[in-house]
Amino acid sequence: MRKNWVLILSLVILLGMTGQAVATPLTLIDTTLFTSSGTSSPDDYVVHNALRGQDVALLNGFSDFVTWNHLFDFEAAVDHFVSATLTLSFRDDEGEGDGGWFGWKDEYAFGYSESGDLGLGEIDTGNFIYNPDFATLADGIFQVTVASLFGDFYLEKSELSITYEPVATPTPEPGTLLLLGVGLAGLAICRRKKQSK
Repeated sequence: MRKNWVLILSLVILLGMTGQAVATPLTLIDTTLFTSSGTSSPDDYVVHNALRGQDVALLNGFSDFVTWNHLFDFEAAVDHFVSATLTLSFRDDEGEGDGGWFGWKDEYAFGYSESGDLGLGEIDTGNFIYNPDFATLADGIFQVTVASLFGDFYLEKSELSITYEPVATPTPEPGTLLLLGVGLAGLAICRRKKQSK
């Protein structure tokens, strides 16, 4: 009889150990689309250089710029943060007004973000990727600015992707419930044996 109880207890402990929950990382994506009059979400728009024209999406010539915010809400502590990616999508204007200063055909932009990421380089159709850190994302606002240095091009989209582990809420594991059930059954059996004697 004692061997049976040892076997049952070992099985219950083993099942209790295999019932551990694993938190699945979540990904939050905030997208800002640029239009001639601003951004897809009016709350994202901060400012642009109106002296160079009213088209917010078109960055045209030296010092034309646009600044916007990514606004998001997520609950994660620094130890739950996995990664973040900021992707800026540009489109060349296909030669409209190309030539820059003194016939220079290359088009350059300068960008910077709240996390201190700086970018300076030639713009062409495509995506440019940066990796912000958690410290600048923790408040739920992430500000970005892009400025044209030479040439003209369109800023089409800015996408911020944040991967984090959710804050776990304690839930009973299947093994824990099984252990409780076996314990209660054991108490009922012991009580029944005492009453039958």
